[in-house]
Amino acid sequence: MSRSPAADLAPLIKLLQAGVPPNRAAGELSRVLALWTAELKDDGEQFQERLSGLAEQMTTGIEEMHEGIAEASDKGKPTLRRILATHEAVLDGVRKAQGAG
Repeated sequence: MSRSPAADLAPLIKLLQAGVPPNRAAGELSRVLALWTAELKDDGEQFQERLSGLAEQMTTGIEEMHEGIAEASDKGKPTLRRILATHEAVLDGVRKAQGAG
């Protein structure tokens, strides 16, 4: 029985919320993409749907957080800048995977 996309993404979401370094989150994204690639090896359309859904979630989350992060960053809060950089790195990975699929 296959896992749900939400279950696959749960560890990545936790890392994003924690504001880990971008390379750590990108590594987790690679793990998720490997799972999805293996599970959906014969269903490229389903794989692209999952990537599109993740990209949409990431974009929405970044847009919603951007103003608050920018304000906090102006006050010298480095953790918030790192969170934004981490999210953008993962979103970049999703976009690359979409182009490769």
